[in-house]
Amino acid sequence: MGKYPTNRQGIALITTLMIVALVVTMVVDFNRTTVAEIEVSRNFSDEKRITYLAVSTINVLKDLLMLEGTHSKGDTLLEEWANGRGYFSSASAVFQEGKLEGEISDECGKINLNSLVGENGQFDETQKRLWERLLRQPRFGLTGDQIDAITHGVKDWIDKDDEVTGIFGAEDTSYRSRGYRCRNGLFHTLEELLLVNGMTKEIFFGNERGEGIHPYFTAFGRSAININTAPVPILMSFSDEMTEDIAFEMDKFRRDETNRKALENKTWYKDIWPYGNPLPENAMTTSSVTFSVRMKISLRENVKEIKAIIFRPLESEPSLIYWQET
Repeated sequence: MGKYPTNRQGIALITTLMIVALVVTMVVDFNRTTVAEIEVSRNFSDEKRITYLAVSTINVLKDLLMLEGTHSKGDTLLEEWANGRGYFSSASAVFQEGKLEGEISDECGKINLNSLVGENGQFDETQKRLWERLLRQPRFGLTGDQIDAITHGVKDWIDKDDEVTGIFGAEDTSYRSRGYRCRNGLFHTLEELLLVNGMTKEIFFGNERGEGIHPYFTAFGRSAININTAPVPILMSFSDEMTEDIAFEMDKFRRDETNRKALENKTWYKDIWPYGNPLPENAMTTSSVTFSVRMKISLRENVKEIKAIIFRPLESEPSLIYWQET
């Protein structure tokens, strides 16, 4: 036990030095490329330079995630990637001509849209209860009918049959007037949820009446949710007996460096959980494979926001599986 913190400090130091070196290399290469391009063509645009910087940044973060995955047993909010804003701030300080902002999130700490339906085409009851406990939290301001419309609409969007689920489901007949059909397959992106009957922009993004639900769902995670990184509202969805106070105590526990070793086992929650009945451990994990990166890059009058998804399997190098620019 005595050697554990020392090893972690060594890994953190190596990671920090590596990131500093990568950031410097990234900016130097970026500036070199920029100068070369300007000399070749006067049509070189700030927008293109922003894209180069974004790609370089993603490559840096892929290396960071690979290093963390190699030296860590599981993924927690204590890992270096969780301090993504600090790395973006460091890169921005070197990038004198503009500004770079961003953060890294664990997609496996969210509820996977595609896990609501099992292989038999029916609701996965464990996942359905997670959805319902999350959506009925007062923060969202949803009614029971709205929650049923969302869950039943998502089920029919995923399942392969054309049978409407209950009175709130929706198949092709509900979508023809909108100019598209029910997918009858898995979600490809989170934003696809906006196409589903029962979902509105106000529910998805939020408004003055309630918080938006989009930060708590993903199309890129796994069915098992990382209890070490899940937001507090998702921790609250694990049990009807879970209170906000208990969820915050769990959050405090997992952010304490002295508990790093305990976080390798998903049953660490029992140190806080005051009840005898366990949480649904089949829906929980302590490791993650997909991470989202959100960046905002400003260069003079040009501003670009980018969302990327990095897939980091244990057996191979990380890869970029999603890229969106706005």
